[in-house]
Amino acid sequence: MVEKEEGGPGGISEEEAAQYDRQIRLWGLEAQKRLRASRVLLVGMKGLGAEVAKNLILAGVKGLTMLDHQQVSQEDTRAQFLIPVGSLGRNRAEASLERAQNLNPMVDVKADAGNVDAKPEEFFRQFDARLIFCPLKEALAVDWRGEKAAAALKRTAPDYFLLQVLLKFRTDKGRDPSPQSYAEDSKLLLQIRTDVLEALGVSTTLLPDDFISYCFSEMAPVCAVVGGILGQEVVKALSQRDPPHNNFFFFDGIKGNGIVECLGPP
Repeated sequence: MVEKEEGGPGGISEEEAAQYDRQIRLWGLEAQKRLRASRVLLVGMKGLGAEVAKNLILAGVKGLTMLDHQQVSQEDTRAQFLIPVGSLGRNRAEASLERAQNLNPMVDVKADAGNVDAKPEEFFRQFDARLIFCPLKEALAVDWRGEKAAAALKRTAPDYFLLQVLLKFRTDKGRDPSPQSYAEDSKLLLQIRTDVLEALGVSTTLLPDDFISYCFSEMAPVCAVVGGILGQEVVKALSQRDPPHNNFFFFDGIKGNGIVECLGPP
């Protein structure tokens, strides 16, 4: 619930009304009040995570917890603008905290250096979710062998299968592809591409060999676009203003276009 504060319209302070005036005009006071009452957990503070954090903090959620157990790497300095110079080796979430908090002092921003896999179930109960989507595991387990699936395959973005390859790489290696291991990781990516696509029952030609050139770093402009869309979708869910996209958004940074795909059981 949102408590009424003296001097503000309908339960927000005068300071908040001034801070969020444009947003209140855009999506309404009730939606802004719901945002103000929401606490969000953001897992992963690389370039994309920084963009999402920025958008949610500026939107005016009640609290944002940035969770990341990894240390700042050289790669992070290329797209993660919340991490100050000289932070190599620090925890990624903790290094992002000061700049993130400075974006909007009215939001309670926290850094958690723990591993999401080690968090107990009760940890997640302090955060807000008002919507349930198809579990990612099920959305990734689509059977492409049937006649109906074959028709859907013609309009499905190849990025869906690239995602499968990258997730398998992360499962096998416990990390993302690294520029420092380019030759070794490129060879492994090609092998994983073959294994994953054959297991899904689709042709390996869906991902030409040059797909590996997109796997080794985050591009700041792509992070900005995808982070903007993801932040927008979280705002939709929390404010209950509009239904979020269901369930994948793929953005091609080379062509500069994005599409929404609904895959998996409803």
